[in-house]
Amino acid sequence: MRQVLSDQLSDFAAIYDENVEIVSVKRAQAKECEVLSKRLIKSRQVPELRWIQPIDDPDASVRALPTRIDGDVRSAILAQIIEASELLGELIECDRVGIRLETLNAPMCPRFHVDQIPCRMLITLRGVGTEWIPNPDVDWNVFDDLDSEELPAQTDRQIQRLSTGNWSLLKGGGWQDHFRGVVHRSPHNVGERLLLALDPLVEPAEVN
Repeated sequence: MRQVLSDQLSDFAAIYDENVEIVSVKRAQAKECEVLSKRLIKSRQVPELRWIQPIDDPDASVRALPTRIDGDVRSAILAQIIEASELLGELIECDRVGIRLETLNAPMCPRFHVDQIPCRMLITLRGVGTEWIPNPDVDWNVFDDLDSEELPAQTDRQIQRLSTGNWSLLKGGGWQDHFRGVVHRSPHNVGERLLLALDPLVEPAEVN
């Protein structure tokens, strides 16, 4: 299994390669969005928001994001949500996307785990990106031991980290039968983060 790094949205199609576990695409507007997201974190206006957005109704995110958020910050985040939702609709052929936008000051998922869904897009708008372990580097005996506090990585293997601002699509445990899903967790002791997560809502049989 491998990661695909790119600056082209078209390369998200590589997620259908059975040997690819993550596609991470660098976005030109990432730095600007990071600066604006810092303002949103400081304002304490978005502790957590969740909603489901139909692909054919981009105004759902307009209604979901509070109007009290500063106009330019709100516009930048809306643009990310709408464009990413449309991309997932075309790529995964889903009708709806589950959206989560939240400010984190402690690990939301402190233990390495896999998501039991087909896939998830993670966009760290501000702060340190999600940590993950390449599938061949996972020590599955440690991973499966729920009482173990060891890192589930093989000896001399490094923990990887998704880049802030990148659109990163991770395969979950529901993507394909012979792949358990990307092993990942929230970063530890790194300060506040603003995280945007998008889940294509599809039936398992629709992904192959």
